[in-house]
Amino acid sequence: MSFQVRKLSESKPRRSLPWKSMLLSGITITRPLLGWYGAWKKRTLAERKKNKRTNMLKRILVVLIAVFVAFLLFAGVGKALVAMRVLTLSSITSVTGTPPPADEHGFTNILLIGQGDAGHDGKDLTDTIMVASLDPNETKSVVLLSFPRDLYFLKTEKMGEGRINSLYRDYKGYLKYNQGMSEEDASVEAIRELAAEIGRNIGLPIHGAVKVDFVAFVEGVDALGGVDVVVPYDIDDQEYPDENYGFEPFVIATGPQHLDGATALKYARSRHTTSDFDRSQRQQQLLRAMASKAKEKEIHKDPTMVIDFLRIFRENVETTFSMREIIGLADLARKIDPARVVAMQLNDRNGLYDGFVEPGGLLYAPPRDLFEGASVLLPVSIPEFPITWRQIQTLKTLLFETRSIYLARPTLAILNAGAKSGTARALATEFARYGFIVDVIANASLPEQDTTFVAMAAEENRPSALFFASILGCSTAFPPQPLTTEELRQVTIVLGKDYRYEPLQSLITPTQ
Repeated sequence: MSFQVRKLSESKPRRSLPWKSMLLSGITITRPLLGWYGAWKKRTLAERKKNKRTNMLKRILVVLIAVFVAFLLFAGVGKALVAMRVLTLSSITSVTGTPPPADEHGFTNILLIGQGDAGHDGKDLTDTIMVASLDPNETKSVVLLSFPRDLYFLKTEKMGEGRINSLYRDYKGYLKYNQGMSEEDASVEAIRELAAEIGRNIGLPIHGAVKVDFVAFVEGVDALGGVDVVVPYDIDDQEYPDENYGFEPFVIATGPQHLDGATALKYARSRHTTSDFDRSQRQQQLLRAMASKAKEKEIHKDPTMVIDFLRIFRENVETTFSMREIIGLADLARKIDPARVVAMQLNDRNGLYDGFVEPGGLLYAPPRDLFEGASVLLPVSIPEFPITWRQIQTLKTLLFETRSIYLARPTLAILNAGAKSGTARALATEFARYGFIVDVIANASLPEQDTTFVAMAAEENRPSALFFASILGCSTAFPPQPLTTEELRQVTIVLGKDYRYEPLQSLITPTQ
């Protein structure tokens, strides 16, 4: 067999396909698709992970609810166990709850936010904003400080500038539409940031926030069987917003009233015949009434009511607290005495222009043309510029950290016995602005005194007398001659020749 060998170079040349060029072109075309696919896959995995966490939390909540449903199904046995003190909220929370955070004083500070539900115009505007500080250990008390909706923040770390009632709405919108967050995540993050921003400005660590809509408020009051309040003045509001973007009248008379949920909501929201500050007072009044009713009915011992409140919480409340912390808060709230509540609201009744002053009068209304015609409130500052929160921080230090004095509610007399004319009234106005009760402002019947001192009406008033003496940097002493009954109060401050008026912000160092 013979073979013929032929050189490859002699074979007929073939036209090669442009593989390299085609490959490069394919890569160029598919690169954006691959990038899109990678981003989509990353988002999908993140979404699955998030959904897994959410589902896990929901399962935990379902388990907790199932436990309470079991209590309801065996209500007869449950109530018998409660009567025997075998089944109580404390026994439940010892298993399922965890103590909420607290500051160095043992206080748990919470931002409470009230807003409309989906059926109300401007539902994301926060209608109620207050800080609640709970002391379950030493004083068994709660301090409430309300912020008016027109309080203006000239700058914030993340939320821009604006009125306090719109910061949550605007930041939530930014997170949704600019950062791609879901409705739920954006809302919780906006709540968290609002709490942090308020805390930074007043110098208070805020450990969490709870946002409640109108439905939760109405159902909560109704679950308690209504609340009893003493209405301090007639309300005749012909422009209360109805459910159809219109108006309806709301009228309630002065005196004792029993309010169901719907009426309590109107009482809390009405503002056309009263001021925003009066409305804050009514909101705090309702919270105190609800706390008293809950204590009276011992809802923590009633499985049926516990389930009702769990449902209300699950459907109408958002919070930055974990479920275990919420249960821990319920246990903590049991230790608070509803009668030991200190409440104040920031307002513009500061005594600077018309002589009228109220507790919390640390704000003022600047000219509207500086804010495009909008009505806003700013903190009163000493000096006037730049605008600072120094006086509000001083109020925070006094109100939250020395709450035992506010709970004692001592009456004050401020007498001039040698100090510069007008200083007694200036000091009285300052104390009133910070929430102390000044009954008497007068020239003393005593001869002129070289030094300032603080006198007390009885030994039981010594802690209060020592408190005011420490603020003024003077001593406690008995007057050289008896004071008249018109002059003497539980604590009497006698201003001598050495007294020089200084605002409280200069006498007290705010804590952070």
